[in-house]
Amino acid sequence: MPARLQIKAEDCSPLGQAILQYLEEQGISMNRLAELSGIPQPRLRGACFKGTCPTPETLRKLARVMGKHHLELYTLAYEGRIEPLPEDAANISLDLLMRELFETARELDLTAPIVRPSKAKIRKALLELGFRAEPTAATSQFEAG
Repeated sequence: MPARLQIKAEDCSPLGQAILQYLEEQGISMNRLAELSGIPQPRLRGACFKGTCPTPETLRKLARVMGKHHLELYTLAYEGRIEPLPEDAANISLDLLMRELFETARELDLTAPIVRPSKAKIRKALLELGFRAEPTAATSQFEAG
């Protein structure tokens, strides 16, 4: 049984909460996770708290051990630090789309693919999601003629 954690979930960023959940699910200590990931324990512990900025390298190492995509951990790490979009902002923000993709993947217990999907597969998925080509001036003239 792992040692009782001294970190409280309410003191943690979304990344820290995910780390604590992983430790509980795996039944391992923070020291063991640090050892497995090759991250110094104080750095790993520090990455759990609100307002911290873990390095991309720390997130990559941690993601490998946790079986997550490093961009998912990046969105969790910086979730509280990204300014919310104004209410009148268009809902086509790339940041908003990335957050929604990773949140939905987490809810469905999905992980990012190991191999990057082909452009054809990405195009098909985007069309199925409702993306469409914006008519250009040339397209509009062609359709009008």
